[in-house]
Amino acid sequence: MLRTLIRLGRVDLRSRLNRSPLYSYRPVDSSSGGFRLAILQPSASFPAPITCTLTEVTLDDHPIYEALSYVWGDPKIQATVKIENASLKVTTNLELALRYLRLPDKPRTLWVDAICIDQSNISERSQQVRLMKGIYSSCAVDLIWLGESTNETQKAMDTVKRMKSLHLQRLTHRGRKDFAISGSDELVSFHKLGLDYTASSALEALLQYPTLWERVWVMQEIACCPRAVLVVGHLTLEWEAVSGILDHSGMPDRYHLPFSHQSYDLDIWDAFSKVQVIEHQREARNLAVPINSTLLDVLSRFRATYSTDPRDKIYGLLGLATDNLAIVPDYTKNPQEVYIDVALAQINATQNLDIITQSLWPLGHTSSTAPRAKLAYSKNPASRVENLPSWLPNFSSTVAKKILFAQRFIFCAGAEKCKTPVEISESALKVTGIVIGAIATMKPVREGHFSTRSFSPWARDWLPNVLANTNTKDEEYITGGAKFEAFWRTLMTDCLAVPTRRLSDEDLQKYGEIFNAWRRAISLPFLKYPESEEMGKFAGDEDLIVQMAGVAKTTGIFDLIREWQFAELEGGVYAMVPWEGPREENKDARVGDLLVAVEGGKVPLVLRGRERNNAGGKWEVVGTAYAHGFMDGLASQWAEEGKFLKRGFVLV
Repeated sequence: MLRTLIRLGRVDLRSRLNRSPLYSYRPVDSSSGGFRLAILQPSASFPAPITCTLTEVTLDDHPIYEALSYVWGDPKIQATVKIENASLKVTTNLELALRYLRLPDKPRTLWVDAICIDQSNISERSQQVRLMKGIYSSCAVDLIWLGESTNETQKAMDTVKRMKSLHLQRLTHRGRKDFAISGSDELVSFHKLGLDYTASSALEALLQYPTLWERVWVMQEIACCPRAVLVVGHLTLEWEAVSGILDHSGMPDRYHLPFSHQSYDLDIWDAFSKVQVIEHQREARNLAVPINSTLLDVLSRFRATYSTDPRDKIYGLLGLATDNLAIVPDYTKNPQEVYIDVALAQINATQNLDIITQSLWPLGHTSSTAPRAKLAYSKNPASRVENLPSWLPNFSSTVAKKILFAQRFIFCAGAEKCKTPVEISESALKVTGIVIGAIATMKPVREGHFSTRSFSPWARDWLPNVLANTNTKDEEYITGGAKFEAFWRTLMTDCLAVPTRRLSDEDLQKYGEIFNAWRRAISLPFLKYPESEEMGKFAGDEDLIVQMAGVAKTTGIFDLIREWQFAELEGGVYAMVPWEGPREENKDARVGDLLVAVEGGKVPLVLRGRERNNAGGKWEVVGTAYAHGFMDGLASQWAEEGKFLKRGFVLV
């Protein structure tokens, strides 16, 4: 009945307001940091027309006001609000929010982006976006609009209040994700507390499913405001009630997503995952001694968020970074220019190429027609950025890219630092590197799902021909040691995970014994099986198969093998090179691609000539690689000795 009255009211409203002239904004005084506030006029009638007046203020001189966080919704479906006897088009979701927020007997002072910023004025948008951090930091409260209430959202709010009254705390406990009584390690059973699966689904309806929790601007708004309140229809819930349940034990950085290494039993844990990330950012700002949170930390933390304008994946989070690298919002630039600004600023500030060789975002673009496009980006096609240069992180992507983790000095394939400021012409980046070798052979990749038990046949397929005969003595690897040891260390990228660390002498002995036993066994008839037989199901030494499965799981091979495959370079170097399989064309390494240890790069890059015979001297970045024996600076030493060639590369 209520929605019917609203709909009828809107019909009448539009018929009257369409006669009004369109509202024309008066310029704000940008020199004094001016911004507008909307005075929402009162009405006791829910369907009555929405009317506002605008007033200009500054961050140093303003009345008490509230800010609104919300999702615009479909911009093509519009309603009209009245401002100073003129009409302004807004989305229907904003109009609905204003109806619920309007007071019956007195004006309400609000900051609402769609009303307080002239969205058609690019210059004003750029100037006002620079004030967003201050606007939300100075408001009395941020009103988080989540739409009209339902039975589920009512139950969710009641559940949060009950959990808070029970002093429950979301935490990790001995490698698991659980809830405990605050201030103790006493884990709790939700059934004993009267919280069942319906509580989980209700919380998800409030804290997981609304698209607001994926909107990039909301992240900054909630993180900066002094107080936040969830608004669902006429219901409200203080953010502090949610915050009291969340974990406060640490702050993940760009390489460590929140509690990504633990498992959990209760679905209710995930219901709080999105608000947990926001709370981490609030803590980083609000502690007595704020936690350092770099721009890349912030961009990574909120990678899963989206913005209609892909430039806002950067501009919407600048205010949260402790090092914004002097990047200033400028909507006269296109998304590629904005992303290049970030990458160049990061390279010049750090004097390394981590932004490329350790990128947690896909490099270049994923075509919208690619099989994985829907997984790589948000549901909003407009938020995707295509036609980026191959070396540039695509910050519009919403998924984490698997990397060859090289932080904490685990790898240092290239020189520690690169020359800065880096040279760039249009979108082509010039780097210096040492050619380790060209890919000579690529071992086949099995089709189908990879499991730890199928590691043994995969590894056997990748075994170099020179190692297939176990009766011959191993030849020496190019950088020393036995070739077979170099082979299995290559499969492991010479590391254990998690956390990632290089193999120790004890590790080399332990895994050497397992792989040597496996090598002897695969030559025996009982470990051979028809190719037509289902992968991973074959007769043989079950203990050995289990051991190899354990190796795949505990060493990180299980994850690596999904993104990289074994290859041999000219000169005999063993490597793991990019493999995207059928998921994305031009992302696989190919025979002839070069492995290059670039200056400032902790791991080598795989480069491909742009043109036939590469007459133009331009190179595309295919991805990153592991080259056994050359992950600790040996390439630079060999270049000095004249064994390798150092040269410049123009990345396009």
